[in-house]
Amino acid sequence: MHRRRIVNVAEVTMGEFDKLIEAAKQGKVEDVRSILESRSELINQRDQLGATAVHHAAFGGHRADVQLLVARGAEINVHDSQLGATPTGWAIEYLRELGGFLAIELNDFAYAIERGDIIWARRFLTRFPALRRAKDMQGRAFELLARQSGNPDIASLFGSETA
Repeated sequence: MHRRRIVNVAEVTMGEFDKLIEAAKQGKVEDVRSILESRSELINQRDQLGATAVHHAAFGGHRADVQLLVARGAEINVHDSQLGATPTGWAIEYLRELGGFLAIELNDFAYAIERGDIIWARRFLTRFPALRRAKDMQGRAFELLARQSGNPDIASLFGSETA
């Protein structure tokens, strides 16, 4: 006598979704393609972190996977639910951990210091504390720029007095 197993559709979907995420993490573009051919609705599904397959592919530096996912309709600027980070943020996370910044961030932080914009300078340092030890695009330490700005509020963000 054969017993019928009732299959929960959510389990099947989640199983396929897990396979998609794993393929994206490992850079297995053909597996990603194959899964999407039969389960295109998984393209923007989120995992427990609120991340999509494109987040995981970007984090692993798997360009071909990211290109395929975006071409198939993955949202490139979707943010995760844990940190509010986009796939671009995930792609550079390991560089952030090493103290890396985007040129636009360095330029905008220098601009905020030079303009005496305490609100934006504080915002940058709150978001990126490592900027206290970083340099601008000309190689000048931000702490030095802050002291040279003549703005005691800006200088105090670095724990120093004006020169």
